[in-house]
Amino acid sequence: MTSSTKPRLDEALRWALEAATDPALASANWLAHDIDSSYETAIDLLTDPDVPLAVLVKAKHAFKTMRVVGETARDRRLAARLYLATIAAALGRHGERISRQSDSALLRGLNRLSEDAATPAPLRHLAGLGLSAMRNPARPPQPASRKGAA
Repeated sequence: MTSSTKPRLDEALRWALEAATDPALASANWLAHDIDSSYETAIDLLTDPDVPLAVLVKAKHAFKTMRVVGETARDRRLAARLYLATIAAALGRHGERISRQSDSALLRGLNRLSEDAATPAPLRHLAGLGLSAMRNPARPPQPASRKGAA
């Protein structure tokens, strides 16, 4: 085995182990990595304050599709959470709405996501950012990052 094949083998083994332990999350992480290979997980992609809006739009489409065609109910539930979190990230970080859902549907979904104990805390936080952006549309979006801030 050469040094150039070892990282690919390590990555393949990691993906295989993840797929065996949590197939729904493995699928979402694979999609996120396929959208932008600089992210290892879907949560990393969505919670990065510097993620470009174009990447969020791609993620929204991927998770929306996963929400419909997911093999199991768990796949579809996870995809629905990631789909909403993606919309929330665009609202909260970029001040952009990337969904044609009505205000009432988005508010209802983001409220549920923010209060869902089964949802990872970073995604609940994103739901809160999205809710805040929807309730205070005149407020500028959250700064992309605090790099270099004192």
